[in-house]
Amino acid sequence: MIALAASARRLLAATALLASLAVLAPSQAAEEPSRMPPGPVVDKEAEENPTPETAYSAFQRGLYISAFKQATKLAKTGSAPAQTLLALIYQNGIGVPSSIAEAIKWYSAAALAGDPEAQFALGLILARGDGTPQDKAKAKGWFEAAAAQGHIEAHYNLALLYMEGEVVKRDFAKAGQLLGFGADREHPESLYNLAILYSEGQGVKRDPEAAARLMGRAAAQHLEAAEVEYAIMIFRGEGVKQDEALAASWLQRAARGGNAVAQSRLAKLYAAGRGVKLDSVSAAFWYTLARARGLTDPSLEALLGSLTEEEKKAVQERAKGWSTGFTR
Repeated sequence: MIALAASARRLLAATALLASLAVLAPSQAAEEPSRMPPGPVVDKEAEENPTPETAYSAFQRGLYISAFKQATKLAKTGSAPAQTLLALIYQNGIGVPSSIAEAIKWYSAAALAGDPEAQFALGLILARGDGTPQDKAKAKGWFEAAAAQGHIEAHYNLALLYMEGEVVKRDFAKAGQLLGFGADREHPESLYNLAILYSEGQGVKRDPEAAARLMGRAAAQHLEAAEVEYAIMIFRGEGVKQDEALAASWLQRAARGGNAVAQSRLAKLYAAGRGVKLDSVSAAFWYTLARARGLTDPSLEALLGSLTEEEKKAVQERAKGWSTGFTR
């Protein structure tokens, strides 16, 4: 786990995805090719004379077998974009059996040819040890190559390595510079982690106001961890005007998205009548959801025990009908 001194729980793991591939299909079982959407499932002309554009177009339209055929044909001619697409298809088993070995093979070819998406993807595989021995030192090299070409997630993952201090000397100032690249481009995880650095004064001069502004920008993009931290900042008046009702509304957003920390904190607000109307049933409801996700709190446990049978029934009914499928 990447850690900041005294703040490990608040740092995000490296979960960046290939930025340019906006439409991804869910992974399929190796023996089950992806189902095709209604309508034509092949483009014979494109398959006979493919270009990277037609291969990606087929992929975006859900024509995965056609995209695979086109990407394979192009990849063998040395097309780096096609090699990257082919690697992605193999990595996720989209329309074909999943093969991390084939994915690494084609990502490597494209990365050596200078494709930044392939460089980043290969770095992520090595950093995580997905189907291959973990090698964060090599991952760093590929992240640096992609970052040199302006890849936002590569900057972000490099920052995580500098905060972690495992394969490079821990350097929060360097991490802050790397996070700044993504923050300037509204990358939510970069905004979040840079906000933490400003809040803690790690690698930068402590600046609660800057931390709150950055956290607010990350929260506005529906990053749940940022929604929770921004709510805490507002509740305490750290770098921003104190407003318990506004803090409660930010916790509501994250809680409805299924965030256990937000659910537990929102329960406490309802139990105390802070920022919301005092409501023991709502407090118990949100705590019940948080507890189902492994988060417990002695004071809220006591609240559950103090409910009347009628109140307990109301909580159970409300929890039974609750769904995490909250549309933001």
